[in-house]
Amino acid sequence: MRKIGLLLFVVYSSLLRLAATPVGHEAADSIVADTLRISIVTCDPGPDVYQIFGHTAIRVQRSGVDAVDLAFNYGIFSFQTGNFIYKFVKGETDYRLGVYDFTYFMPDYVMRGSTVVEQELNLTQQEKQQLFDRLLVNAMPENRVYRYNFLFDNCATRPRVLTKASLGDCGEHIVFAEPYSSVSFRDIIRHYGKNYSWLLFGIDLALGHDLDRAATWEEQMFIPIIFRDACRDARIVDAEGAERPLVKQETYLYESDTVAVLPPTPWYMTPMACTLLLLLVGAAITWCDMRKKSVSRWFDTVLNLLFFVMGSIIYFLVFCSEHPATTININALWLTPLAILPVFVPYMRCHGVMRVYHIGNLVLLALFAILALCRVQVINVAFIPLVLLSALRSFNYLKFLKAK
Repeated sequence: MRKIGLLLFVVYSSLLRLAATPVGHEAADSIVADTLRISIVTCDPGPDVYQIFGHTAIRVQRSGVDAVDLAFNYGIFSFQTGNFIYKFVKGETDYRLGVYDFTYFMPDYVMRGSTVVEQELNLTQQEKQQLFDRLLVNAMPENRVYRYNFLFDNCATRPRVLTKASLGDCGEHIVFAEPYSSVSFRDIIRHYGKNYSWLLFGIDLALGHDLDRAATWEEQMFIPIIFRDACRDARIVDAEGAERPLVKQETYLYESDTVAVLPPTPWYMTPMACTLLLLLVGAAITWCDMRKKSVSRWFDTVLNLLFFVMGSIIYFLVFCSEHPATTININALWLTPLAILPVFVPYMRCHGVMRVYHIGNLVLLALFAILALCRVQVINVAFIPLVLLSALRSFNYLKFLKAK
């Protein structure tokens, strides 16, 4: 491992020296004379949550005196970073560009069984050099760290933006063939996360109205697999209008005969099954309460603590997070930090306060239902049992107060 680390350090140090040192005429002629090959490398999804959307990297190969075969990987992060969970929720997660020998890029994807496809870009030598120079600048210590944004700035968007910019320097641009259908960001996420029902439950809870807008074709390329498929039909157009394919050739570096993602969650462990079970338990307790003209405060305490935690997270995302698509979220109507009130107030016998709270809760639940039915925001069906249970418990408490 020490030898490997030393090798990576030498390669990386060489890159930084090359990027920081002015190139003379003789050196420049030598670089142009070298054979430069640049490819987009796309890896299929893996089993872990952060792997289910796949991955994109840039591969740079150059022959000659300064021969290299490097992976430029914008997906480097560490769970060991201080306050990682807090920063991730707040939208302050920093990723960095890692540069290392391509030999060390492949093993992880081969071991987990993810297909890896390489697409050699059909660029002129000047265009390749422009792209390579940009990559070297990005690899400098002061530039390699960037603020990660799942939808708009990630391992797949950066290669696309860099390639387009490099072609623009040469007076050319990329044209991606538009698909016939329009989909939202939420549709795309649900497609790739369909086996991970609890992940989708959390995403539908945390991300609101903006996730349901139609994504442009290039915005859809935040998913590595979509970016790979778009490159297959993309064209490079020069200033005179002449066209050529973006991809010179496509090669399977590793082709797996299995699917690396996990199988679907068993139906009895899905969010819908769990929330339905909770609704049935709550309905049975409410029926007993109504017969006895009482309130099961222990159940309301557990339920409202759950709602309080979920509501606090949503309100934090709405008002404090830098994540996209969190500002407008109708889930903030049925989940609020005020859910903490039923945990304490009944024991202080402030029935007037609780009457106002439960009437207000029923109004907010009704408003949420109206907005959901009007498709203002797409909701997860597993929310419905929780909304019904919240309404049922508020109705029971008001009925209890009236009888009392």
